[in-house]
Amino acid sequence: MEAVPVTIGTVARRGARAAVLALLFGVVAAPRAEATTVIAKDFSALCAEAELIFVGTVASTEARWSDPQRQAIETVVTFTDLTWLRGGPQAQVELRFGGGELEGLHEAVAGVPQFTVGERRVVFAHAGHLVSPIVGFNQGLFRVVDGADGPVVLDADGKAVTGVGRAALQRGAVDDRGAALPLDAFLARVRAQMAPVPTP
Repeated sequence: MEAVPVTIGTVARRGARAAVLALLFGVVAAPRAEATTVIAKDFSALCAEAELIFVGTVASTEARWSDPQRQAIETVVTFTDLTWLRGGPQAQVELRFGGGELEGLHEAVAGVPQFTVGERRVVFAHAGHLVSPIVGFNQGLFRVVDGADGPVVLDADGKAVTGVGRAALQRGAVDDRGAALPLDAFLARVRAQMAPVPTP
């Protein structure tokens, strides 16, 4: 599989509180970057590795301290109006992502997805506490947008998902809603991929 490099440790802090903390703990206040590599996931891997698969509407995003020492920020994203394909069937689900903005401090983790209240997403996620719970860091996240004949699916980069093979997703142009796969067809393909293979 193709290896996709992603920088995941870019941290920027601002404000007087960050300066005080830097002096107290001897931390250099300059931004720092650490790199890692995320392995590209095909469609079958997204379906196989996800413990939670659902379509949901972003109801809220809330930044909070992730530890009692207030050394790191996380953002809790709450999804409602759920259609479950795996996991559930609770009425809402919360996913925690590294980074956020809180009390004048901003912590950013490159590659972590950003969310807007009211948007619809198809989510392939792990159930644990990770910097990003999305399968493949951000690869298992799709946008649901209005097309001419109903909701259609775009990938995380805004490219139209035009088809789904046994393993691969086919993608079209950015935001080409006319060519994008209808949501119902995409979900049917997910269900088919998750179905057990019959034994001969």
